[in-house]
Parts: sequence; structure tokens; C-alpha cells
Amino acid sequence: MKSAARLLPLIAFLFVVMAACNKTQPPPAEVANASGDPAGGNLAPADPSVPTDAAAPAAEEQVQTSEPPPPLPEYSQPPAPADNDLWTPGYWSYANAGYYWVPGAWVMAPWLGALWTPPYWGYQNGAYLFHAGYWGAHIGYYGGIDYGFGYPGRGYYGAYWNRGQIFYNRTVTNVDPAVVRNYYAYTAPRGPGNRVSYNGGGGGMDVRPSAQEAAALREPRVPPVAAQQQHAREASADRNQFAAPGRPQPAALAAGRPLETEYRSPASLPPAPAPARPERQLLPQPNERPAMQPSRPQVPESHPMPPARQPMPEPRPAVPEARQIQSRPAPESRLPMPTPMPAPRPAPVPTPQEKKK
Repeated sequence: MKSAARLLPLIAFLFVVMAACNKTQPPPAEVANASGDPAGGNLAPADPSVPTDAAAPAAEEQVQTSEPPPPLPEYSQPPAPADNDLWTPGYWSYANAGYYWVPGAWVMAPWLGALWTPPYWGYQNGAYLFHAGYWGAHIGYYGGIDYGFGYPGRGYYGAYWNRGQIFYNRTVTNVDPAVVRNYYAYTAPRGPGNRVSYNGGGGGMDVRPSAQEAAALREPRVPPVAAQQQHAREASADRNQFAAPGRPQPAALAAGRPLETEYRSPASLPPAPAPARPERQLLPQPNERPAMQPSRPQVPESHPMPPARQPMPEPRPAVPEARQIQSRPAPESRLPMPTPMPAPRPAPVPTPQEKKK
């Protein structure tokens, strides 16, 4: 009995160690690459039919400048605040006063399975164009920029989705086990290690889109959520966030708290793609007849087409009453002949004898 009592603490200790080891092992992943990484870079399967030259989308926001953005500043990542948040790296944006830094932030995923592709600056036709970030099912092309924290320039190795839950890679993501339940440890690929913040041009990253990034381009994309847009506007209004001579780096490099989103949890499904915007048609001006009349809808044979409606005759203008009275009499054939009246007889003239009486 005494020997069994002595073994109980040892057995309890072994159970704790086994539980900890199982916790840090990668759980079964829905997407995995050949190397065994459960995240697999969160890249889409390659599609040979998609040319890689078309993987760099046009700049959604027409923001361009002749000067390249400054180098990426170095900063620490705040710990993951919850199980449904994803890291969105900080980046340089541009306004009339110059470049300003949008701090990195944790953002709740808008739907289950959503991943964030960071924005980037690309050199094209003598100018630096801004390509906005977006949400999608896989990680797309972001210029080969080494943002760190699981974004080495291609793919994302900081976390991945598994059966509706996010598992965080502790090797590249700041995870507090007391707050986050799902985590693992796996050696992620390393980026170039430089602080270059743009692609192409003089001194920029010389990284072309891969076949997997080209395939992700054909998938639906969702722009930044309202909280991210407000976060960028607040940075543009803070003068301490702008790059200036003599200022080593912006005042705020990362948001200490996650962004406040309008939704409390990720949606079960991604939003439906917006319908195609119809072509703009010019309306006819007043006193102008349209060039083409709308076609008559087709009617099945069992319902014959009703006869065409004849146009209503235009009403004649009203005639004044004075013109309704005829000035000439009706023809004699249509009027009865008047009855002739007898002429009155003249009174008799008295004779001289009657006058004497």
C-alpha cells in the first residue's frame, strides 16, 4: 500500500507531461503540404491553366506616388487575444502629406476559414502603386514582402483553420496558453530578413507570383472590414504616424488591443459575391425619343398574345360656343311651309244718309 501511494504522484506527473506534449503537437489539419506543415502556407492548390503573370491584381485604390515607401519598422507582436482573431501586419499607406504607418492589429475573422492577405506597394509604369489587402479562402500574392509573424513573403504560417477553429503556431506567433486554447509548434519558413516594403523598382523585392498565388486570385475576395478601414483613417489623422526626417519610426507600431468589430463572432459562411454592376445607361433627355423600343416579352403558345391595342385618337380642340350657332337657315326642304293668314277686311265707309242720322 505504501509503495502504491508513493507511485501516485509520479503517475500524476506523467499524465501532466503527456497532456502538455499532446497540446503542442499539430492537430490533424484540413490542409497540409508535403513537408508536413499543418498550415501549408494556407496556399491554394496550383492551377496550371492560370498564368502567373495575371496573379498581381490591379491596384483597387488609385493611390500612387513617385517615391518608394520607407523600410518596415521592427516591432513586437501583442499576444493573441482570442481564439478567432488573426494577425494583420502593419503597413505603409500614403496621403498628401506623405507616408504614414498603419499599426499592425489583431482582427476577428469575418467568417470561418477567412484568411488575411496583407497589402503591398508595387512599382509599375514609373510609379509606386498601392495594392490593398483583402480577406479570402487562401493567401494571395503580397509582393514578397517579409512582414514577419508568419508572413515570410509568400503564404502564411502563423495560424491555420481546422474544423472551424484557429490553431496558432507558437514559433512565429505570440500566444499565451492561458488565453488561447488551440496552438502548436512547427518551424516556419524564413523570409529574406530585410525591411524592404515594396516590390519592383530600384531596391524593391524581385518576387513574382507563384502558381498557387495565381490560383487564389480567381477566388472571391472581400475588402477590409469596417474596423480595419476606421483603423487606417485614425492613423492618417495622427501626425506622429507619418514618416518625417529626424523621426526614427512612427509613434504606434502595433495596436495593443484587438480592433472593435461590428460582429461578435465569425459568420458560418463567407458573404455572397456582389452581383456584377450593370453598365451605365444614359437616360433620354426631355423631348428626345429613345433610340430603341423595349422588346415585347415572349408568351407561351398556350397563352396567345392579346391583340395590339390601337392608339387612342387625339382629342380635337374645343370649339367656342359662338361657332356652334349656324348663321344660315336650314334648307327649305327640311322646314315646314308657313300657313298663309287671311288678309283683314277694310272697315265699311258710311254713306251720306247714314252720317245725317
